[in-house]
Formats: sequence, structure tokens, C-alpha cells
Amino acid sequence: MTIQDLVQGARDRLIRAGISANLAGLDAEVLARRVLGWDQARFLVDRHEPASSAFLLNYEHYVARRMRREPISYIIGTREFWSLDFEVTPDVLIPRPETELIIEEAIKRFRETGVRPLFPTEPPAAIENRGLTPVSAPLFIDVGTGSGVLAIVLAKEFSKARVIATDVSAGALRVARRNAERHGVADRITFVETSFLDGLKEMADLIVSNPPYVPAVCAAGLTPEVLDYEPSVAVFGGEDGLEGLRRVFEDAIPRLTPGAWLIVEFGYGQEEAVRSLVEELPALSLVSIRGDLQDIPRTAVVQKRP
Repeated sequence: MTIQDLVQGARDRLIRAGISANLAGLDAEVLARRVLGWDQARFLVDRHEPASSAFLLNYEHYVARRMRREPISYIIGTREFWSLDFEVTPDVLIPRPETELIIEEAIKRFRETGVRPLFPTEPPAAIENRGLTPVSAPLFIDVGTGSGVLAIVLAKEFSKARVIATDVSAGALRVARRNAERHGVADRITFVETSFLDGLKEMADLIVSNPPYVPAVCAAGLTPEVLDYEPSVAVFGGEDGLEGLRRVFEDAIPRLTPGAWLIVEFGYGQEEAVRSLVEELPALSLVSIRGDLQDIPRTAVVQKRP
């Protein structure tokens, strides 16, 4: 029996376990390449080789886990984000592609220019009159860092920035620290075990967050991969899904410098609620809402008024 025969059989079993055909085929191949230590190019060339008994044993173990709907990122222990590999464990939410929008907006709104973010309606002369000075080491805060992807990518993209990354989970912070070491930015990130921004005194030039935002009432509609395996504290934002977002907005106000940015992710169908939350806070101004690749609104760009 060849490697490809086993992969095809695994695909069929994953489909019967409730995984979509396209995803089942991809997962079956990824798990095979993980066992073999092959990249995709070698797999395409050598997949018709006879399967060894060692491969069969190890591959079966992985496939059985996936059939129980364990996320493949937890099985292989990594997930790609911003073209970088990050360790993921059941202590952390698995990074999603749409979260990269936060990084894109941060770069767009506050590239490493050496000056504080400017409020869009404020003319340059007014900035100078208020005496704002260049920022040689801007401070960014990632609220609810999880695996650390946002904090770490920001530290890599902004080489002079200092970053604080908070999380209520000690297990998540251990994963985030290892990821920071892996990507060479651990010396510029301070990890703090706390809820949201509790206890922080520093003033930030940029705050980012992917808070829990799934309404608890929607739990029954989630896939087993999310409901049974991902940490509920990182998924559910209360009955209406807005508790985490509300905390981020309210806690950010005293921690943002005048004109600084707050960029957050929110869930499907929550755009109007997010707009209302910001409108209720006079210190903040909603600058834009960013849609994902399906044009579904997912990211709010907010600024603290001067």
C-alpha cells in the first residue's frame, strides 16, 4: 500500500467524521507530511512510494485525533500567521487569517515614523503647538495576547517599539513567551498576567486586541473544533458577545495617549453594536471599519481624541 493510498483512505474517513471534503483532503495530506517530515514538493513527487509500518502507526494516531475533530493546528502544534510559524496549544486560541487585518491597519495608521499618531482632523501646526515630541520607542499593548501573534508581529514590524502583552491565562502566556523567543523579540515584549488592562499604568501609542466576542447563546452553532477544544475564555464574550469588546474600549481610554490608536477585531454581525459602543464613549472616535476578504466587517480602527 502506498502513502497516497493511506492518505486517500484518511480523507474518506475524515469526511465521514463530518469534515468537509476540501478540508479533509488537505488535512490528510498535512498530517502525512508531518509524519514524514516532507514539504509539499517532495510529497507530490514521492507520495506513491510504499508506506512503511512506522508511517502507518504514527499516521493512524494523528488521523484518529483529527477524526475526533481536534483542530489540526493543535495536532501538529503550529499555525502560520503573517508568514511566520507560531506554536499553538489548547491553552491558546488558534490564530485566524482575519486577525492579520489588525496588523495591516496598525502599519497603515502608525508606521515607524518617529512621531506620535496624529488625529486626522488636527492640522500639523496644532500638533506642534501642543508640544508633542518624537517617539523614539513607541509603546504598543496587545490585550489578550493568547499565542502572542499580534504582539510578536508588531515587535518585528516596528523594530524600535516596546510591547506589553496581557492575558488572564498563565498557560497562554507561557506559549506566547516561547513564541517571542522563537522569533527573537522576547527582549522587547513584557508579558503580564492580568485581565484586559487591569493594573497597567503605562500610556500607549497603540493598543490592539482580538478579544472574546462570540455570544454564549451561539455556542450550539459552533463547530466541535472550536466548542470542544479551543479555550472558552478566549472565545465567548458573554451572552451578547460584547463584554470583551466593551472592556477593551473602556479600559483603553486612560491608557491611550492623545491621538493614539485602538484597533480591535469583532465578530460577524457586530458592526452596529461596535459603532454604538464607541459612540457612547466621547473620548474615542471611530475612524474606520475594515472588512475581511469576503467583505464582512471584522476590524474597528478607533482613535483617542486629543
